Amino acid sequence: MTVDASDMLAAKPKLRQRIEEMLTGILETAEELRRTGQGTFSGASGQPMRIHVGDFVIWYVLHLERHTAKILLIDRAAALPEGSSDVA
Repeated sequence: MTVDASDMLAAKPKLRQRIEEMLTGILETAEELRRTGQGTFSGASGQPMRIHVGDFVIWYVLHLERHTAKILLIDRAAALPEGSSDVA
């Protein structure tokens, strides 16, 4: 985790718990997809990905070989125009 992300999560313990739960699920799913050969998982390349957790956007990378997810950045989510959606 980067220092800025660590500082943000230290100030918001409930956010940290939600992010850890989500990233654990994503990591387990990616590993299972890779293990069973049920398609490719684009996150395996170490490219930054993002998820929305509450009012925040979390940028992270997965390292399947090490069974880890590294949080790169936590930022407030911008409000989307009515009727639009953002799939991360």
